[in-house]
Amino acid sequence: MRTRPGLSTSRDGGLTPRERVLLALDHRETDRTPVDLLATPETFARLRTHLGAADNEEALERLGIDLRHPRQPYAGPPLQRHADGSWTDAWGVRRIAAPHAGGAYDEIVAHPLAHVHDAAELEDYPWPRAEWWDAAGLAAEIRALDERGAYAIALEEFGDPGGIFEIAWYLRGMEQFLVDLIENPDLPCEIMRRVTDFYVAMAERVMAAAGDRIDLIWTSDDIAHQRGRLISERVWRDTIAPHHRRLNRRVHDLGGRVMYHSCGAVRPFIPGLIEIGIDVLDVLQFSADGMDPREIKRSFGDVISFHGGMDVQTTLPHENEEGVRRAARDCIDALGKGGGYILSPTHNIQVDTPPANVVAMYAEAGSAVEARWRA
Repeated sequence: MRTRPGLSTSRDGGLTPRERVLLALDHRETDRTPVDLLATPETFARLRTHLGAADNEEALERLGIDLRHPRQPYAGPPLQRHADGSWTDAWGVRRIAAPHAGGAYDEIVAHPLAHVHDAAELEDYPWPRAEWWDAAGLAAEIRALDERGAYAIALEEFGDPGGIFEIAWYLRGMEQFLVDLIENPDLPCEIMRRVTDFYVAMAERVMAAAGDRIDLIWTSDDIAHQRGRLISERVWRDTIAPHHRRLNRRVHDLGGRVMYHSCGAVRPFIPGLIEIGIDVLDVLQFSADGMDPREIKRSFGDVISFHGGMDVQTTLPHENEEGVRRAARDCIDALGKGGGYILSPTHNIQVDTPPANVVAMYAEAGSAVEARWRA
């Protein structure tokens, strides 16, 4: 691991956002709990209006958000657009925007490997290449962020939209992929090997371009739902975990930390996630079965950090501001003692969340000082 920066002070005499995050990830208490924000574009638009902010970056500044999530510009072959409004992404997965009351989400309409029968057939598939994304452009965006503040940098591209397991089933189709794991494991394991090759190559490129400023590589795979597991722990350990272990090892070798996202009831998987090198667990969906924040902190808080905890299904959209403050305080009290916690929503905050509730969450954490943005 690379040497972490020493402590310095921000313009107001306190810790910089990046120092606050790195101290927390080293399991040390800080001046306040670090905070992060994930939100849909529609939610950001409402926040900008509420805060009187000119752009998303100004909204993040007014809320005191400690992390930023820059992205590499796509610079590969043009992505195909279709007459029905759908498009084919860089993996060859066809998607279309599915409208809802507050905006739209991308939905998969075609799985390009659905009809493959044997792993040998994968040799001729047009797999994406890491150089299709502009690592130098990412480094330039980080430099632009550094001109505004010393923020911690977390890269989402290693799990958005989908990690090793998820990209693999996007290609194959979820039901068929789960059947393959039992009946024909060579095929899904070869798909995941190739996806992992891609992510390892991308990690090497981004760390070569900006490794001294990248604090977290954000990986992802939803392996649970709200009432239990999508797959058994045995199948996960035998077929999926080895690929994550290889990627995590390479990220660590390059000097980075790994944050891993899974929604749902992941408590049974946490020991295995620690074994394969996860440094930070996201999203901590405490409404899911078996997800007791105090038990999880007590059992694992000395060896892993946490990111998330603020419920986007009920608390943020439906509680009043005082209820949101209570929920934020409960997360901080349960998970923040001794460091190792970043307060964040459990997913992208949806457009049905009142902007005042978003402000209340960060005000309780001590990052959004109302006078700072009301002035």
